[in-house]
Amino acid sequence: MSLKKIPLYKQLKQKIIQKIEKGELKPGDVLPPERELAELFEMSRVTVRQAISELVNEYVLVRRHGSGTYVAENKIPHGKKLKSFSEDMSLRGMMPGSKICEKNIITNPSANMAAELKSEGNLLILKRLRLADLEPLAIETSMLPIERFPGIENRNFQNESLYKILEDEYNIKIIKAQQKIEVGMPTPQESELLQINYTIPVFRLRQVTFDQNDTIIEIAHSVYRGDRYDIETEIYR
Repeated sequence: MSLKKIPLYKQLKQKIIQKIEKGELKPGDVLPPERELAELFEMSRVTVRQAISELVNEYVLVRRHGSGTYVAENKIPHGKKLKSFSEDMSLRGMMPGSKICEKNIITNPSANMAAELKSEGNLLILKRLRLADLEPLAIETSMLPIERFPGIENRNFQNESLYKILEDEYNIKIIKAQQKIEVGMPTPQESELLQINYTIPVFRLRQVTFDQNDTIIEIAHSVYRGDRYDIETEIYR
């Protein structure tokens, strides 16, 4: 198809994508303002705006209110090996971090919660905003039986890995986990914490973690940014 038959906004989309693929525009780079792009490519601002809007909808670009339009960061593949968030980010050369959103002790857990963790004692609810290089990537809410891990509620989880504490101080060997993954839209609170637009979908993970005795030690509910994560699977026949 000749360029004359391709709408101008699609031609501009392809030019921007080519610049990204060639490395002329890198993840995190800011795009010039619409006015400059219109002058550079000799197109109307309406055409430029349409091209950019489509690339934002396709998660190639990302708009930041009051700041501009940026090339989207590369997505992080969700690993197939069971690792803590801190381990995973460190292996990728990123600095892990956390902000504590909630840390509560439930003294009278519901029958369902007690049955899931096979514990009738107090439960620790730990909700953290997980960061990589200071960027929010996920919200994790963990539920653990305190009777198995006395004193764990006093730890500083902002700077410490939950899995490392369990393994180093409670002689737990984390063996496996079962995960259920769904895709949905973020709540207003999740959008605010993750610093994403409410139109960007998220991955919702429910994880049940087992130790060396095949005992459930943690149930976690996580929300991961859909614009920064990929989930891949292998299927065999």
